[in-house]
Amino acid sequence: MKHNVTPELLHKYIDGNCTAEELLMLYKWYDGFEDSRDPFEELTRQEQQALKMLMFNKFKASVVLPEAPITDNVVKKRFPVKVLYILSGIAAMFFIAWGIHFYKLPKAENSDGIITIASEQMMLKNQTNSIYKQVLSDGSIVWLSPKSQLEYPKKFAGAYRQVEMKGEAFFEVSKDHAHPFIIYSGGVVTRVWGTSFRIKAYQNIPTEVSVITGKVSVKLPENDRSEVMLLPTQKVVYSHNSSNLTPGKEADRSVMRIWKKTSVSFDDVPLSNVLTTLNQQFGTRIYTNDNELEKYLLKADFTDENLPAILDMLENSLNVGYNINDTDIELYRKPKTN
Repeated sequence: MKHNVTPELLHKYIDGNCTAEELLMLYKWYDGFEDSRDPFEELTRQEQQALKMLMFNKFKASVVLPEAPITDNVVKKRFPVKVLYILSGIAAMFFIAWGIHFYKLPKAENSDGIITIASEQMMLKNQTNSIYKQVLSDGSIVWLSPKSQLEYPKKFAGAYRQVEMKGEAFFEVSKDHAHPFIIYSGGVVTRVWGTSFRIKAYQNIPTEVSVITGKVSVKLPENDRSEVMLLPTQKVVYSHNSSNLTPGKEADRSVMRIWKKTSVSFDDVPLSNVLTTLNQQFGTRIYTNDNELEKYLLKADFTDENLPAILDMLENSLNVGYNINDTDIELYRKPKTN
């Protein structure tokens, strides 16, 4: 089926001005994305990246919800994969469209406890017990940990892409050598062009910057001579008492392991077995106290994803939530809404 998708419509979508009908058409176009690349290729690289993030991960899953104990004689029933995918994608698009409109309000708090203050400078505060994913205007992704906050511009402008944060966050920064990405947090300045790394900057404890991929520089404000360069697996610690940067420390592998991307797939596998595989892959303790939830069968392909991204997809496909405490993660079923 041919969809009348133009670069103008894609710009309209990125700006949050599409109608419900246009959103549906865009989603159907995206489902056949590989055959319809012309309007996409007319966007800039940054616009392409932002569009990819907004249009939801290319995640196809089907879930069997057992109404009785599963035996060989039980006929497994599920929605067709494509139907499930389209329904979840449409819901995601309506959420995105609502969220962009939501940002125009003076101040509000959504049901997930994420406070958004609208202006040219945005602020997010994660009041949940799970990691919150935020896509910035350049396509960079910030994974905001519980009890953390991020301040960033609605749209980056000027020579630098600058944000501020408190607490803990993992950054996947889009490459743009002409516009360095700068984070102010915990008394240090972190400067990158395109890489992935974690910053831990809670009050009254040492600040840590740990790198997964690429190269990052960390320095003290107004002191260029203090600059330290970090490569993958390295970290730097800033002690507020000594006002000193301590380089060369190896990043905590047990904590950083959840951010390393991997590829795993499941074909009608009980969720209990899925969690066992994920725990082995990421060195975590993911569990659930819900016996029925453990029986769900999952058919999914997670390609080149880190654990928080996989958990985000499970949330959308299974209607589950999770509480995270370091490497301990508890899954639970969300209450059904009318």
